[in-house]
Amino acid sequence: MKKLLIKNGNVIFLDRVEQIDILIENDRITKIGKLEENCEVIDAKGLYVSPGFIDIHTHGGNGYDYMAGTLEAFQSATTLHMQHGATSIVPTTVASDTDYTIHFLKQFNCLKNNESIPVRLLGVHLEGPYLALQQKGAIPEKYIKNPLKEEYMRILDSSPNILRWTIAPELEGAYELGDELFKRGINASIGHSCAEDFHVHEAVSHGFRSVTHMYSMTSSIVRINCYRHPGINEAAYLEDELYLEAIADGHHLPATLLKLMIKNKGYDKIILVTDSMSAAGFQDGLFYLGNPEDHHQVLIKNNVGFMPDMSSFAGSVACADQLIRTILKIGVPMNEAVKMMTINPAKLLHFEKEIGSIEIGKKADIILFDDQIDIKQVYVNGDLKYKK
Repeated sequence: MKKLLIKNGNVIFLDRVEQIDILIENDRITKIGKLEENCEVIDAKGLYVSPGFIDIHTHGGNGYDYMAGTLEAFQSATTLHMQHGATSIVPTTVASDTDYTIHFLKQFNCLKNNESIPVRLLGVHLEGPYLALQQKGAIPEKYIKNPLKEEYMRILDSSPNILRWTIAPELEGAYELGDELFKRGINASIGHSCAEDFHVHEAVSHGFRSVTHMYSMTSSIVRINCYRHPGINEAAYLEDELYLEAIADGHHLPATLLKLMIKNKGYDKIILVTDSMSAAGFQDGLFYLGNPEDHHQVLIKNNVGFMPDMSSFAGSVACADQLIRTILKIGVPMNEAVKMMTINPAKLLHFEKEIGSIEIGKKADIILFDDQIDIKQVYVNGDLKYKK
């Protein structure tokens, strides 16, 4: 039996930070307390001991987009994000043609459990193609369309690993798709949308449970002939069941909006996401996003992604540790900041019984970092994957 004792660390629990010891046996946390064991010991004095971060919206990194669908792309991108604290990842697509989307899903099915990939691959997030053209952002315009049942059923039936699907709920056929996703236990997420408030409320009744990167390609209040029409950004606060994604990279959302989200939804309904693309880990320049056959370029400038014409953001170059640093700067307590990238995404995607918090019986996905959120060690399933 493999045993590891992590001693003297400041352990981040859901409700507190406490200096205490953790025993790992094989791939599980088996004891928490003041412990002495005859096994390998890691002295974590002065460090935080945290559940591994869970990134449920990421397109790639280290020069690779996950949609390349190759082992090399998955190894390289996940290694970068793992070294910055992510132990579970949901690779995210960009709208493409149906055949290529299914090809990618089949590639993912083959790669999901490959032992050379250092993180836990939870499943796939499909971003589009059922989106609003006016809110396309970095999504290739030529693929944007209304939901087609024959098409989306073909996609759904091609893979058991679809976890999320970002959809504009105001489109014809979107509610029916939401019902199908809810029936299958797949998270339907509102995003890239011009929805008015009534669309959002109706979407929740059809199983939608999250908003994709709030304030980024999500509609807000408009005035039409004196009357004000609220959008996603207003209605989402009124729906208790909705989780809100936040790209807390220090660029997409100013401190005021991050504080507003937290004040209105609380710590338990915010999920930090990187929305990172292939340029994560690199300096400024031109990079590709999505299906490599599309040669869809985005521009990285001053550590943020833009469309080449500067018309909108185009993802980020952030990793998970940067998000935590950003949230801490606005006064969020450490345990609550970590919650937004651990137990909250785990709950949304129904993995909370296995990962997302430090509790006896859960998987030993654990990271150690200092006060600057500089990652020192990463464990996945109790195995050391990275040591700085």
